[in-house]
Amino acid sequence: MLLAATVLLSSLSACVTSQGHRQSDLAWRAPTESRQLASLDSFVVEPRSSSRDHRVAAAVSPTSSTELEPGQWKVVLVSGSRAIPAHDAAVLDLGQRLRGRGVTQVAMALTGGPGDVDASRAGIRQALEGLGDQQGACLFFATGHGNVAGLRLDADRGNRTLTPGELDRLLDKHCGDRPTVAIISDCDAGVFLDSRMRQPNRILIAASAKGRNSYGAKMNERHVNFDRCLMGAIDAGASTWREAFERSLPCVREREAWLGVRPSEPQAYFGAAVADLAIPGATRLTAQMR
Repeated sequence: MLLAATVLLSSLSACVTSQGHRQSDLAWRAPTESRQLASLDSFVVEPRSSSRDHRVAAAVSPTSSTELEPGQWKVVLVSGSRAIPAHDAAVLDLGQRLRGRGVTQVAMALTGGPGDVDASRAGIRQALEGLGDQQGACLFFATGHGNVAGLRLDADRGNRTLTPGELDRLLDKHCGDRPTVAIISDCDAGVFLDSRMRQPNRILIAASAKGRNSYGAKMNERHVNFDRCLMGAIDAGASTWREAFERSLPCVREREAWLGVRPSEPQAYFGAAVADLAIPGATRLTAQMR
């Protein structure tokens, strides 16, 4: 009984996780049947119109944004925490997947080991600048610890919290009106879906709602729960970012139901100009959601 309780506690919040680690498969099967997923409506934030929306919408057409070649993407992947190896592992593994799909411009910012740049504000700026400003699309992925103020960057000095306002300014400066995907995997990640971040050329994916924890995995698993589920959805053939998000939800809920914890409620926003944006290298049979 004591051993079972120890394993359960080690699987809980990704914001307070155990140090144990061993590489394992993406697949995970709960010992009990998963519960039926509720409607997705409460998890998807609908686009809202603003004066800035009209400016960006005129620059990005839905048709062109779904036809990007893998070589047109620039990607920055950030591991914000040194607490457990799972965050660095997610950056390394997602980077490997994207390169395997033909994406050549990938910069990795690691906290727990050597990367292309440090996982600090300066390192993130350096990565975005180093990938250039040519036309195409941007992907920003960050995994680690966070709270209602933003994402913690352990490699930074002084103020270690990257706020939604700061990320909005970085994306504005280095991605501009191009199709942009920002994925935040931490506790309270929903704070990054605020009004500043919601623009028609952006897709925003958050591992948890504001006020909710995002959970880790078992001690012997390579990734925290949301990262594992998202990469699993991509590996399983999701062709668009919307499809990858929706496929990841049952996986997240299955683990949380088994743990008996408060749901993390992953959230997403899909801007009108990029609502059907394809994952780099995906084979697309239709421009409509299946």
